[in-house]
This record gives sequence, C-alpha cells and structure tokens, in this order.
Amino acid sequence: MAERPAIPPTLESARLTYDSPSEKDDAAMHAMLRDPDTMIFLRYMAKEWQGGWTAEEIVERRESRVKGIEEKRSTTYYVHDKSTGELVGSVGSNTINFDYRNAHVGIILSKKYWSGGYGTEALYRLMRMLFDDLKMHKLIYETTENNIGMRKFLEQTCGVPLAFVRKDEIWCRATEKWVSLWQYEIFEDDWPRIAATLKENLERGAAKHASIA
Repeated sequence: MAERPAIPPTLESARLTYDSPSEKDDAAMHAMLRDPDTMIFLRYMAKEWQGGWTAEEIVERRESRVKGIEEKRSTTYYVHDKSTGELVGSVGSNTINFDYRNAHVGIILSKKYWSGGYGTEALYRLMRMLFDDLKMHKLIYETTENNIGMRKFLEQTCGVPLAFVRKDEIWCRATEKWVSLWQYEIFEDDWPRIAATLKENLERGAAKHASIA
C-alpha cells in the first residue's frame, strides 16, 4: 500500500487561518453550536432536545476530531479570523478514504460570517488541500433541501449537478421529522474549472471590499 500523504496541520488564506482543534476554542465552539441562527440548517445535530450541546460533549467532539487527524482518517480545522483571532467556524472532512481517494466535506460557520465570502474562502482553501495535496479523486457534499445558500454555491457557483437525494436519511429529534440529504460530488477533473471560478470570485470580492474600505 502506498504511503498516505501527510495532512497539513494548519492552513492559511487571505483572511483566515485554519488550525488544529484546540481547547482554547471550546467556549467559542460551544456558543456557536448552541446558536439557533448558526444551526438553522443543522437542527438535526444541534441537540435542541437537551438544551444544546453540553460543555463535556464539546470536549468529546474536539478530542474525537483530533484522534481522527492523528489516524489519518479525517481532518478538521478550526477557522479563525486573522484580524481579530475570533473563531469563525470549522471546516474539514469527517471521513477521508485514501484507498478510494474520496472524502466527505463539511463546514459550519458562525452566522456572523455567512456574508462576505468567508464560506467560499474556507471551502476553496480546503478543497485545494484535498485535491492538490492529498490527491483526492472525489469530494462529497451533503446538505438539505432548504439550505439554499449551500445548494447555490454547489449548483451555480461550482456548476455541480445534484447527484441524488438520500430520502429520509436522518431523524431530527428537534422537529420530530425525517431529514433528506441532498448529495453533490466534485471530481478531480472538475477541480481546475471550479478552482479558477472560486479564485476569480474571491479576487473580485477582495477588490470590492478594498474599494469600500
């Protein structure tokens, strides 16, 4: 079996840093995962039925992410705003299969950072690492029908068609309803085109913000 490539412990982009999960961010992550506006499209994992995530569960979550990184089966970055040091969210892949060269991609951003291109910047940097450094063949995104922002990013910005719908995949205890997952797939052959589009969009956004400033 070929040696698995090293997963970078940290990354950096224009406005953001991507760091290994640390206990210094536990309080901020706790607040973010308990925020109903941030978790509006992720209610099935927001633990509303018990009043939100407990402090102990936040620690367990972080420790499990660190273990996954150490075992080279997943990667998680805690994303920070360079200008303030504030926790922006987390981005990464909960499953990385080096044998089949695929990974499931996920992102959670504080509602404060939903505008301004932060999500695009974070996903672009993550996908650059997964495709260019880890040589993935396919990245898999899962979202929900009502997450229009993520679907627009995938369908319109990235030009990726819906692969299929996994109907009634998750039971949401908060709403007592089944949640269907909409799955999108980006292949390595798609990446150069998508990378060019995202880079152009980010550069245009940076120029716009500079002109406003």
